[in-house]
Amino acid sequence: MFLHSKHIRFIIVLLIFNLLLLHGNSAGAGQDDRYFGSLTNRLVKDGFDKDRIDRIYGRSEVFFETKGISRFLDHREAALNYDQFTSEKSIRTALNYMKQHETTLERIEQIYGVDKEVITAILLVETRFGTLLGRPLVLNTLSSMAALEDSDVRDRFWDEVSKSTQSTRIEFEKWVKRKSAWAYNELKAFLKYTDSENLDPATIPGSYSGAMGIAQFMPSNILLFAKDGDNNGSANIFDHADAISSIANYLKHYGWYPGIDGKGAYKVIYHYNHSRQYVDTVLNVSALLKSKT
Repeated sequence: MFLHSKHIRFIIVLLIFNLLLLHGNSAGAGQDDRYFGSLTNRLVKDGFDKDRIDRIYGRSEVFFETKGISRFLDHREAALNYDQFTSEKSIRTALNYMKQHETTLERIEQIYGVDKEVITAILLVETRFGTLLGRPLVLNTLSSMAALEDSDVRDRFWDEVSKSTQSTRIEFEKWVKRKSAWAYNELKAFLKYTDSENLDPATIPGSYSGAMGIAQFMPSNILLFAKDGDNNGSANIFDHADAISSIANYLKHYGWYPGIDGKGAYKVIYHYNHSRQYVDTVLNVSALLKSKT
């Protein structure tokens, strides 16, 4: 009886040990090293702390975003429905937002010389004032695109999406050549920003391209243009005052000034989003807001 009990205890301990080992391997390796192995090595070589990188990429919520970046690959700006933003309901929502944040908008307009209606229009089009921030994690999106620099990862991804994408392999390779280097720089900026603001990089949602926050800034633009709009010592792009001041700072940097003409306004807003439909919509919404205030 004693030997039997001892044998059972040994089996139980062994099972627990194996479960812990399995859990540890899962947490430590995160998603398959076939996807992020070369990427994490590059980040460490570029000066990021190895322990921090291992912790981040070892988390279960960090994975290769196949579905998300396949959407980005096939994205067509002209297909988006911009008419929704000039509807009566959208303009009414925008007017309510302007009333709610009236003090901040007027103060920022005085500081930067950027029309409060233009700032409001951008916030409406980008995220409907922070109600639509995107679903995929920015970390996953940027890491996945950056990882495509590795030919093995690139082949594996193409095998998964080739039957559903509108792109040819040649178009795909051209897209990767442009986007993988761009995404890697954005990823580094994202990791620097989240570290400086003490944010958890594995919890931040964004667009299919990696834009984030109420104003949908790319991480490199956050480092350059994000401003502390409420003077609390932090430039938090998920905060309305900070988002408003950051947009104003961005537009001023690219040439906005009080009384700017239509041609100049178009040129400045085009820096925010390289889409004719986007710029026309922002200017149309701005004009509608001005006519009702």
